[in-house]
Amino acid sequence: MEKALGSRYRLGDQLGMGAMGRVFAGSDEQGKAYAFKVLRDELVEDPELVARFLQERSILVGLRHPNLVGVHDLVVEGETVAIVMDLVGGGDLRARLTAEKSLLPAEVARIGAGVAAALGAVHQAGVVHRDVKPENVLMDGTVPRLTDFGISRLATATDLGRRSLLVGTPQYLAPELGKGLEATPASDLYSLGILLYELCCGVTPFAGQSTFAVIRLHESALPGRPAGVPDQLWDVLAWLMAKRPSDRPDSAQQVATILDALVLELMKEPLVLPLTTPPPPVPLNETGLGTETVFGTAPPPPRRPVATTSPSMPTGVTVSPPKRRRRGRVVLTLVVVLALLTGGWFAFRPSSNAGPAPIAAPTTSAPASVAPAVDAPSVTTTAKPSVMPDVTGKKLAAAQDALPGIQVTTVDKIDATADDGTVIAQDPAAGAAIGDTVKLTVARQAQLVYLDSGHPASGEWSSSVQNANIAGKSYLHAVGIEVSANTDTHGVEYNISKGFRRFTATAGVDDNAVDSTLKMQLEVFADGREIFNKPVPYGTPVPVDLDISGVLRLRIQWEAVSGNRDICCRSSYLVLGTAELLGLPGEVPTSPTTTG
Repeated sequence: MEKALGSRYRLGDQLGMGAMGRVFAGSDEQGKAYAFKVLRDELVEDPELVARFLQERSILVGLRHPNLVGVHDLVVEGETVAIVMDLVGGGDLRARLTAEKSLLPAEVARIGAGVAAALGAVHQAGVVHRDVKPENVLMDGTVPRLTDFGISRLATATDLGRRSLLVGTPQYLAPELGKGLEATPASDLYSLGILLYELCCGVTPFAGQSTFAVIRLHESALPGRPAGVPDQLWDVLAWLMAKRPSDRPDSAQQVATILDALVLELMKEPLVLPLTTPPPPVPLNETGLGTETVFGTAPPPPRRPVATTSPSMPTGVTVSPPKRRRRGRVVLTLVVVLALLTGGWFAFRPSSNAGPAPIAAPTTSAPASVAPAVDAPSVTTTAKPSVMPDVTGKKLAAAQDALPGIQVTTVDKIDATADDGTVIAQDPAAGAAIGDTVKLTVARQAQLVYLDSGHPASGEWSSSVQNANIAGKSYLHAVGIEVSANTDTHGVEYNISKGFRRFTATAGVDDNAVDSTLKMQLEVFADGREIFNKPVPYGTPVPVDLDISGVLRLRIQWEAVSGNRDICCRSSYLVLGTAELLGLPGEVPTSPTTTG
């Protein structure tokens, strides 16, 4: 039987329940389906807690990413607080793990890349998840979507919330949190490492122990390595599970880039046999352990794109990949303790059919008090606008506040002319009729990587080309190759790991070419699809400005069209002047790499 929730929603069947509350299916007044997480009464008896919840709604409602379960609204009605979010019907990762026992290494990397990308978006918004575990990853078909990213730091404001979260997820908690330290993005990365370990072999590294024994082991022991986990995947897991937060990767997006690049490498790796008990943990005081640095500086050149800019760091700060360790040695300084105490997410554990569970914005219900015996702050809601307001020029959070009751989707676009985070376009346009959804294009400042700093996966440029001159103009950061009228088709290919949005350069035949009649044909391919094909004659600069969003492999190819065939192999160069790869902070690998 359906039950009204506020003035806009109706609750249907219960999908699951856990320590933080219950999840229901339901719909809005237009019949659109959502999932609703109704928090336990004890958690919302504190009016200050609910007031804080409402203050943070613009951040939580504004978070959108393909690997996140979107939060659309927050309903406060009397003593009820409910979070309105996407309804994802595929069940959670726990259900899949229960059915399959363990997953193929390539699938572990693929799912891990999606969860890490979601954490990158959460961290960039200044939020720490605090409860990364299989129950909080919903499977939308084959796409992993992280949920419950908006409630834990509020729940931990109450003793009940802290106790519930602590009991719910000790297996995934970072060591520093058990010491009462503040949760950070590094705490989430530790939990992600435990989650991926479990996907590999079916158990967490300290399974079978009491809650307090697990906490001690997170602090004092390294996880044992399950037999059969491929070296390159184990390197990433061990890095994530480092005891000290400073020894873990510096950003979730870096982890996403690494794991995404590993998927193809791991395609032929067999299933790791599922375990019922984990390998024995390795005490940190064992000879040689606890003092050895596991991951130091990156070996040049890196094997794959592993250095990225952390969303929480200034532009230009990079991190390095783990070094390869010898088989059988787990050398890491791990920081492992519970992440629930300082800021756990919903220790709520929905059933396999449970819908998502993030947070949301206030509804159009009347002002409501939360605690019956205390003077609670009233919650005044804003009516949904009938026509689209003009939100261009506003910061994203302010634009979202001007659109109550409307699902906002965002598209990031590189734009150097507007302040970072400013809305530069909207659909519908200002003054147009407004529906249930609005798309906002948000300006982002580009991060730049010069192509000459990368290492091609195949092919090579001439080492002598650094600067180029095309039609009398000088270009720095050039790449080039010696060519002649007899040059057949050749090319250079990069693995850019889906981390860039644009590729720009000026193509030309260098002014110092011996053959002034030379004309080359330049082609660019994105994952095998041709996106550029133009002739490049001597003396004429040819601009290159290409959209490479979502591209894994970028191939640049050339061949001679015409020229003096009697002049061969004598210092004529096809060049790309100031060749730049542009992307968004948090997405960009430090350089394209040699990954094959």
